[in-house]
Amino acid sequence: MPSALDLNPFRQAGADVPLVLGGFAAVATAALALWRRSPAVTGAAAGLFAAWTVLLLRTAWHGTPFPSEGVFGDTGRLAAMATRYTVTSASSDGIVAGVPSEYPPLYPWLIGKAAVLLDVEAWRLLAPAAILVVSASIVIGFALWSRLTTPAAALAISALGLVIFGKPDKAYEVVALAIVIPMLLLTVASPARGRMHWLPAGVIGGLMALTYYAYLAFAVLGVLALVWLTWRAESDRRAYAFYLGRIAAVMLVVTSWYLVPYVWAMLRGGQQVADMFQSSLISLNPLPFLEMTPLGVAQLIGLAGLLWLRSSVWWAPPLLAIVLGTYGYYLISLARYVTTTHTGLFYYAFPLISACLLTAAVLTVVHAGPALARRVATPVPPGTGVAVMSIVLVFAGYTYWHTNMPVVRWTAKATGGGRIDFAAGELSNSNAAHAHNQPFPNGSRPRFSADAAGDRRWPWFPVEPVQRAVEGTLGEGARPNTLSYDEELFAFLPWRGYIGTDRNASYGPVRWDDRYAELTELAKITDPAAFAQASARTEFGPIDVFILHREKTDLVWRPLRLPTVLRFQPQQFDAKTFVLVDDLPEDTVVAIRRP
Repeated sequence: MPSALDLNPFRQAGADVPLVLGGFAAVATAALALWRRSPAVTGAAAGLFAAWTVLLLRTAWHGTPFPSEGVFGDTGRLAAMATRYTVTSASSDGIVAGVPSEYPPLYPWLIGKAAVLLDVEAWRLLAPAAILVVSASIVIGFALWSRLTTPAAALAISALGLVIFGKPDKAYEVVALAIVIPMLLLTVASPARGRMHWLPAGVIGGLMALTYYAYLAFAVLGVLALVWLTWRAESDRRAYAFYLGRIAAVMLVVTSWYLVPYVWAMLRGGQQVADMFQSSLISLNPLPFLEMTPLGVAQLIGLAGLLWLRSSVWWAPPLLAIVLGTYGYYLISLARYVTTTHTGLFYYAFPLISACLLTAAVLTVVHAGPALARRVATPVPPGTGVAVMSIVLVFAGYTYWHTNMPVVRWTAKATGGGRIDFAAGELSNSNAAHAHNQPFPNGSRPRFSADAAGDRRWPWFPVEPVQRAVEGTLGEGARPNTLSYDEELFAFLPWRGYIGTDRNASYGPVRWDDRYAELTELAKITDPAAFAQASARTEFGPIDVFILHREKTDLVWRPLRLPTVLRFQPQQFDAKTFVLVDDLPEDTVVAIRRP
């Protein structure tokens, strides 16, 4: 639809197309539900809502091959991992080749392998993958929750999950959040309809851990408490212990290709620095259920339901245990942060808390609603449930549209059109706008870049000129060991990076501090022959290509969020050993070791 209509998401009429079609779909689905009350209708509504998220994100990103955030920041590092997996199948860091990944690798691994099969660059598949996985999270969540509650409640929980956390640039986290809560209830707790078989439970759990394991880490205290409480209440405690043991064993087998290399690398001197990022989320309000918003009120209802029903319904104790256990992780990690500056990324735990409380709100309404309806004097009109469900879906859909469309506020023009008032900060989602402002490797930009940027331009890292310069010396398809002043290079090319520029986004097996110390000593060597020899024999292997930024007479490599700057001189790169290319765009200078 966005392609057929050639929609411009920065024009009001184009951006509103998903709202129009979503509105008609909601009316049609409500009419069908009133005419024929069936679980199949609810399932069809779940599929239709999932398909609508595809329309929304396709509209938001029409005109660009990039997803939200372009290939900046976390999405750039994800693109680097996907690009790395076009040339290797083993667990690997996205920038530093030969080092196992610390970040869960399954999502970028699948993108990289799909890129090989389809013969396209991996970065071009980030947007389709994000769209498909966000859409799939609705279907997967609905399928799992349908084993635990009514289809209508399953649909409400799955749709509202996108409101809690639905960032498409973090699609792997979205689907993990959709899975983790129902899977814990289906395995560790005592669901009324029985537990899931241990083999599929272990496979699903293992795949989820390979996708994004942090939610399990955040909830670990609550999960352990839940295991203890459930074990004590079991009539056959031995069978329950063996059941959980089988699940854990299958999860270990599924994750072993990632877990074993990572643990081994950390035991050999890994340096954990990625959780030292000073995020503004650290001091986020830890009580989202006290915010006077629709979601805050709903979460307060959920918390009240958990406390009220903890002794009478099976799902309240496990959900309460997950919430309290996550708060325990938050408190311990906060104390660790103020004493060591390591956060354990605890500020990413709040979506799990909110999702549990919102789930509890839905289940509380389903449990208590019929009893309350019987006590009121006036009978509840027919179709009330359909109306409530329609409101929930419209609320979830509009909120998701508002969050992910690049612009949702316009200043009217006399012609009846609209314009974006950048000076007034009218960008509703800067990450979505980045998708249209991200430069291509050759320096050109997506077709709606002018609308996305206004008077502002994101910098271009000259990937293609750098690639031509290097391949002109080392040959086509070369993948040299590279020191680059911009990590964006690795989002587009599977070159072997020596070190990333962002210390707080570097993972333990990389040993960022040790590598940086090597570079610091290397920059001090002024004798060209000694420099050539030292740069070819660092502790972590040779540096074959230096990609540096010219600042006056210096060639600079600048780490992010650190006060220090490494300065090299052109004289260090002796012509007998290096080819120095200093006429590239954006003040980029490349020194290439002669083969």
